[in-house]
Amino acid sequence: MNFTNRTLNKIHFSVLAFIFLNLFIQFVSNYGLENNLILCLIIVVYFTGTILFFINRIPFKKIAIYYFFYILSIIIGVLFWIFGGIFFALLASFFLKPIYPKEVKYKKDKLIIYSEFNGFFATCCEYEITENKLFKFQKHIGKIRLEGQLETENIDIKIINNEVEYKHPKINYLNDLKIEVDTIERIKIE
Repeated sequence: MNFTNRTLNKIHFSVLAFIFLNLFIQFVSNYGLENNLILCLIIVVYFTGTILFFINRIPFKKIAIYYFFYILSIIIGVLFWIFGGIFFALLASFFLKPIYPKEVKYKKDKLIIYSEFNGFFATCCEYEITENKLFKFQKHIGKIRLEGQLETENIDIKIINNEVEYKHPKINYLNDLKIEVDTIERIKIE
């Protein structure tokens, strides 16, 4: 095992252990690192895993089977992007779940709402609510499920007693008239 292989192995498994430690701390205390920072660390893990696969395949070592996961997930993602279809969508859902970035749907003051990725055939409209704390830390408040997409314009969201108060415009069509009214929904945080 040469110096490059050892160094990349240390980087790969150290970052992977740090990600799992963050996941454990977030599970226990609801506090964790910001999602963008975790995404960058996951990209480092995939990048080093891909390089280590090519380093360890000749001569073949058993650890190359582990590193093959990183290459396989990239290949399946590219095949889904090129060909589409249900088969590649199912495979891509399985392999891309760990690295799929969370999309910010609402950000105001310290409150951030992310669109939750559950695969390409998952139910609609599940969102994760977090609150910025300190420098690059976030507190996971909970998840909500809406009947439709979260509106992005002219909305106001507040958290009151473990409920989300979601104020948004709603359009009613009545006899060729378009009437826009403000609606306030109270949604229980799961």
